[in-house]
Amino acid sequence: MKKLLIAGLLCLGLNAKVIDKIIVTVNDIPITTYELAQTAKKMDLTKEKALNYLIDKKLILSEIKRRNISVDDFEIENAMENIAKQNGMSLFEFKNILLQRGELDSFKKKLKENLLKQKLFDQIVQTKLGITPEEIKSYYQTHKNDFKIFKTVQVTKYSANNSEILKKIKENPLSNLQVKTQNEVFSYNELPLGLLFLFKQTKVGEYTPIINDGLGYSMFYIARKDSQVYLPLDKVENIIRNKLIEQKREMILKDYFDKLRNRAYIKFFN
Repeated sequence: MKKLLIAGLLCLGLNAKVIDKIIVTVNDIPITTYELAQTAKKMDLTKEKALNYLIDKKLILSEIKRRNISVDDFEIENAMENIAKQNGMSLFEFKNILLQRGELDSFKKKLKENLLKQKLFDQIVQTKLGITPEEIKSYYQTHKNDFKIFKTVQVTKYSANNSEILKKIKENPLSNLQVKTQNEVFSYNELPLGLLFLFKQTKVGEYTPIINDGLGYSMFYIARKDSQVYLPLDKVENIIRNKLIEQKREMILKDYFDKLRNRAYIKFFN
């Protein structure tokens, strides 16, 4: 495979003056000199790395076709609506922004590619992702320091209707801006996991990232953390399971596509 790749790259160099031609096919799906040049430029890659990237991309496309995987307009709209909500916008507002930038069609095309790829990956791994209680317990024991947390935390909560106001507060805490503030002290066991780990990751004397809570925007200033405890296994079991699933998923997909690449019909052209 490596000899073929080197031979292909040598041919590519010899034909540098050609504006566009097919240089490689992957299971009869072509890669052209133009596509290679654009990919290398856009992703800031060497031609060799760009070619490997494109070969992997065509392998995924070939497998999507072989499995007859499809995505319809409803799925694309639903995915766009979810992205809009995550950014505190309606679907209409989100689409308008993309339209004004001239990016709506390209965004939909890229989103469709991602949804197709996600469906393929889900099919590949769906029967191989079982996580046992023993695996969860073992991970907890060997990564226990990841779950060391403050016993209590003292914070100041800043709330506003506009995220820009909170950004200005972050830049200049003495800004005379209309924000609601509230001083609070929390015990670790009364916080939802999302806030718990957000506070854990933010140093004393710093602000958390700004959060869209559905009703407005908020951020927290961490004033003090006291004592330390370990989160019990039952509180972090789902976090560990998801982490193990992601690790196992990556290994399954790597193994699958390594084998797929070895079996694929990859042809280089002079």
